[in-house]
Amino acid sequence: MSAALELIQVVEAAGGRFKVDGDQIKIFPKGVADPLLEELRQHKQEIIELLSQRPKVPPGIKLICWEPKVAPVKISRRSMVTNVEGFVRTTLAQLDAQLRGWTWLAGSWGVQGLIDRLAAVGCVVEIDDPGRALE
Repeated sequence: MSAALELIQVVEAAGGRFKVDGDQIKIFPKGVADPLLEELRQHKQEIIELLSQRPKVPPGIKLICWEPKVAPVKISRRSMVTNVEGFVRTTLAQLDAQLRGWTWLAGSWGVQGLIDRLAAVGCVVEIDDPGRALE
């Protein structure tokens, strides 16, 4: 495991969230990464590269783990995913729609079903907004 990935994991385990803005990294909440600032600066470019490989996650959803599986991925007895990144983008959009109450855009999937489908391909998420209850 690279030093940059370890730093990302340490910050996220402490409750920190990253936002890449061009060639800058912003970490929220402020202060959570203060003890690691010098190490983060040393590995800045690699951290930006690693973070840019992650899927864009809609507001209210927190990315817990991004370890995409290699396609094809069998997610049920009758379903096979051949494009993991496309599947993740689509499923995150469905999850966002379901959380906004736009159930017709989520297909026939409920919140927990969508979360489970994402986990099956290596994208573990949780609902970040406690006001949004799971089914």
